[in-house]
Amino acid sequence: MSPLQLRSELFVFDTPPLHGLPGLKMTAKRYYTSSSDSQGLTLLFAHGIGAHKEHWEPMLRYLFSHQNLQQQSCIREAWCFDWLNHGDAAVINKTALERRSPGDVSIAEWAAAIASFVKSPFLRDHRLVGLGHSAGSSAIILATRAFPMRNQPFVAVFLLEPSMLTRELWMSHLVERETLMRRSTRATLRRPHMFDTWEEASNYYRKRKPWAGWNHEVFDIFTQYGFHSVGTHDGSKKETKVALKCDLLHEALAYQDIESHFEATDQYTRLCRVVPVHIVFGTIPDYIPSYFQDCMTDVSQGRSPASVKRVSGAGHGILQQNPEALARAVSVGLNSIMRDSASHLMHRL
Repeated sequence: MSPLQLRSELFVFDTPPLHGLPGLKMTAKRYYTSSSDSQGLTLLFAHGIGAHKEHWEPMLRYLFSHQNLQQQSCIREAWCFDWLNHGDAAVINKTALERRSPGDVSIAEWAAAIASFVKSPFLRDHRLVGLGHSAGSSAIILATRAFPMRNQPFVAVFLLEPSMLTRELWMSHLVERETLMRRSTRATLRRPHMFDTWEEASNYYRKRKPWAGWNHEVFDIFTQYGFHSVGTHDGSKKETKVALKCDLLHEALAYQDIESHFEATDQYTRLCRVVPVHIVFGTIPDYIPSYFQDCMTDVSQGRSPASVKRVSGAGHGILQQNPEALARAVSVGLNSIMRDSASHLMHRL
């Protein structure tokens, strides 16, 4: 399928202070098409560690295209947010972030920023669907804590390869989890963060995992929006280099924010009783073991998702590896929301 050309607008929002820390800026992009339905759903997207808001663009083009083939699209618009120390937000917040400890920008703070936006006039009278990939799943779930459980602004939530787990399961696999966390942290900090040219940066990542396994559209997006030009001084000589927007220390420390995932799992358990939660997993257990999936679908503990879908040939990087298949899985869920809404309206009549 040939994906649609999306229109987009860039926004910068103030975020509320958290635990005495001054609020940072949150960058976001609004996506829409000429055929977007003003009565449709507004989708809110949160990315994973080391990604940025534009990673969603290939998947969004396919998602809008799938909807465009139907008689009436169920999508009004989509908003994609940068974690406050990732992507464009990392550049805008650079000075403010230098005044903080690197690990201070938790998933919970990002979630509070998303919740603040949900309360803004931008989304008044919109029917909202939250979608998160990996750590972004926890951000979307934690954003729902800002609202009464029985009066949620979200009509549904999609968790795409969520990295959520209970504290009990983490402790029962403690050695394995801490080993992987240390390995991810070390691997991130060993990567170079600055290159002489864009081509050098692209060539470095193209040959290494996990980037070598990414869909080419997503990889191009990563190199286009994940880096920026910076001025450096070498003695008296001034040069221009290419650097990652997200500081590697911030990226590395994000792997250690396990408390946010525990809190998100608890909130998800409560939320799925009142809001339909759809989950999409990859079929390759390359980063998230099967007990993460078992945890999210453990009906005996009250974790009852509205649907569970699996995308073949993709692992934890499902968004980057197969954006079209992911779009198909999400489109099915979105259609079910609209059908359920229409059925509910007919019963009321």
